[in-house]
Amino acid sequence: MLVAFDFDGTITDRDSLQDFIRRMRGWPVCIRAYLACVPRVLVWDRGPQRRQAIKHRFLRSALGGLNREQVQALADTYVRDYVPQIVRPEMMERIRAHRERGDTVLLVSASPSIYLQAWAKAQGMVQVLATELAFDEQKGCVGMASANCWGQEKVNRLQAWLGDKPVALDMAYGDSPGDAQMLAHTRQPWLRGRDAALPELQA
Repeated sequence: MLVAFDFDGTITDRDSLQDFIRRMRGWPVCIRAYLACVPRVLVWDRGPQRRQAIKHRFLRSALGGLNREQVQALADTYVRDYVPQIVRPEMMERIRAHRERGDTVLLVSASPSIYLQAWAKAQGMVQVLATELAFDEQKGCVGMASANCWGQEKVNRLQAWLGDKPVALDMAYGDSPGDAQMLAHTRQPWLRGRDAALPELQA
């Protein structure tokens, strides 16, 4: 079976990117990054391009001046010390159950891959499809190097990973409108808040 999990709000009980910046960079940097997003927040457009522009500014402000190695060090600390505090036990058990069944398990998330990669590998997931960070030799992190992996972009990433095969997931887990398109390509979708109980795993 091919199975995909969203991360923020699905596996975790909060937005991990904001938690990562707050814990690893501190409140002053986090607030500065929020303020940097105000011009884009005020734009009337509510579509994915606005969401992407806001995230780009947030990341550039919060991680600007840090090179890839420095951000990776923060990411490794976050995964080791803080991610275990925000994951939902029932979802960790579900990931374990899929892995023990021999299912192919993917993590498809709008959060940065720089901290998701190590975490997902430890859980036995075979692939992380997530937002990539961009770095400049002089300026450090300058925002995103890829499209924000949210909404239709999740399906686009899955299609790129699958190659010529159509996007057809056996099971997928999400929690927000950003997962709707991925869940639409799923035989047995589960959406937190809509579906009360986790679906039964078929033999």
